[in-house]
Amino acid sequence: MGLTEKADVRRLLRDPEFRTEIAKALVEDTAFMDTLADDIAGELSDGLEDDPEMLKEIVDVAVASPQVKQRIVRKLVEELND
Repeated sequence: MGLTEKADVRRLLRDPEFRTEIAKALVEDTAFMDTLADDIAGELSDGLEDDPEMLKEIVDVAVASPQVKQRIVRKLVEELND
């Protein structure tokens, strides 16, 4: 057994200030945030397959964006040149 008991850890995790400190530290950790972003994006991607309304909303916002329109044009030109 280690130096701490599970009850000690649970008590720490119930402390709102300590939880906030953990969250702040993890948000500042680039590697952790990259992993978290990958996990969340993966789950969202899976969820989008079953949510046509959300997918439509994303497409609507995307086609309203001048930057996205430019990317679409570049991709179209690339495809036509292949």
